[in-house]
Amino acid sequence: MKGKYKIIIAILVVVTGISYLVFAGVKDTFVYYLTIDELITKVPEVYNDKVRVSGTVVTGSIDNNIDRSLKFKITDGDAVVDVEYQGIVPDIFADDVEAVVEGTLNEQNIFKADLLLAKCPTKYEGEDQLKNPNGYQYKKEKG
Repeated sequence: MKGKYKIIIAILVVVTGISYLVFAGVKDTFVYYLTIDELITKVPEVYNDKVRVSGTVVTGSIDNNIDRSLKFKITDGDAVVDVEYQGIVPDIFADDVEAVVEGTLNEQNIFKADLLLAKCPTKYEGEDQLKNPNGYQYKKEKG
């Protein structure tokens, strides 16, 4: 009987240990995805929490420094967030491009990004969206 309890206790210890490791690993990799408005609304409780935010790069706000740091602003059309990033900048990153940043917002309301992604603009439009500058819709040739 004593041997049976030892096995059950050993199994419980192993299961508890594995459960803790899984939970701790998932917790560290979990990142909230917020809009700029949601980020600003959650200040100050969002300070120093890792979050992901998406917005359009404000025209003329990109400041590339010699030390490979990058400062720019993103907007959702209403609110603006200052972003600082140091790392590899995507080739398509430019003014008016939709950017996704991941990092933390500090007490000075500057978003310190660890990750910068730039979304590609749509290259291919649907057939119903193809228009020439005069507003006439192109029609598919029958053939």
